[in-house]
This record gives sequence, C-alpha cells and structure tokens, in this order.
Amino acid sequence: MKIFISWSGDRSEALAVALKEWLPLVLHYADPWLSQSDIVAGDRWSVEIAKGLEVCNFGIICITRENRDAPWILFEAGALAKSMQDGKVIPLLLDLDKKEISGPLAQFQAKKVEQDEIKDLILGLNRSATNPVAPPFG
Repeated sequence: MKIFISWSGDRSEALAVALKEWLPLVLHYADPWLSQSDIVAGDRWSVEIAKGLEVCNFGIICITRENRDAPWILFEAGALAKSMQDGKVIPLLLDLDKKEISGPLAQFQAKKVEQDEIKDLILGLNRSATNPVAPPFG
C-alpha cells in the first residue's frame, strides 16, 4: 500500500520522517512516499510529487500549529482529495485540537498524535489494505 505523507515546516517534517520509518515496521505492506527521501537530486519536484500522488491510495497530512494554513499543505490536501477518489486522507494533528482545523482540511476525519488515535490511524490503514493483517499487529 502506497501512502503519501505530506508535510511543511520543521516539526511537520520530523513527524513525517518518523512515520515513513515506523509505518512499515507496524504494517509490513506499508510503502510510505515522502518527498524529502523519494525525490532524487536533479528531479523536478513538482513532477515527482504528481507521480507520488498518482500511485498512492492513502494520504497522511502532518499538521502543526505553524503549517495548518500553509499554502503547500492546503494544495496537497486538495490534490490528495482529487487524485484519490477511492483513497483516504487523514490529517495528523501534532499540537492542535480537531476543532482548530478548518477549510479544506476540515473535510477529512483528523487524528491527533496520541496513542489511541495513532492506533485508529493504523486500523484505518489496515482496513483499506488489499490484504489486511489480523490485529493485533505491530
């Protein structure tokens, strides 16, 4: 399962990198796509991001207080929603309450970086998988 991880800013990037490393350890079929590591030097980043969006069927948007209104985060949220008709998008909130997000991000069921909500995120990924693993996993 290809998972597009969107980020903007230092703290959001740190969360995105941690997710990229951790998700395949919890769900063996998880194949996270992250711009910082999946775009090779010399590539056109806009083309590579478009390709990443095309092949992913799940998106996680790493949201912090600093980036919740960032144009790039909002652009990628819209692109994820448009390109993944059958896919799912989860805003993952690092230091925000769900009531603090609005606009395009508010259309998605957000989760917070808290133990129970990360578990819900993993369960959601697993439910969307072609061959889900039987809980408990991880």
